[in-house]
Amino acid sequence: MNIVSLVLRIKPETRAEAEAALTAFPGVECHGMSEDGKLVVTVEDAEGASMSDTLIALHRVPQVLAATLAYEHTDTPLPASFNETPATHSVNSPCEEAQS
Repeated sequence: MNIVSLVLRIKPETRAEAEAALTAFPGVECHGMSEDGKLVVTVEDAEGASMSDTLIALHRVPQVLAATLAYEHTDTPLPASFNETPATHSVNSPCEEAQS
């Protein structure tokens, strides 16, 4: 199971249209919204829909001005290479290069 939580920034007056468009995607649920337009949304894995495709589609909903990932959970185990220490594998990550 994969699940993410997002905070979407929308104009408060477009909430009904935004929620209708967002919940049309499989695995998407809308939760509370602040008065200034921060809408909490969760996305779960759904049959026939990849999580990444759904997240990209949410960014394209016209009422969504911005999206921030707040939480991610997966039951899928990480590959063995993720358990190695940085000294035992080579990653061309700007973050890792800055730390060395």
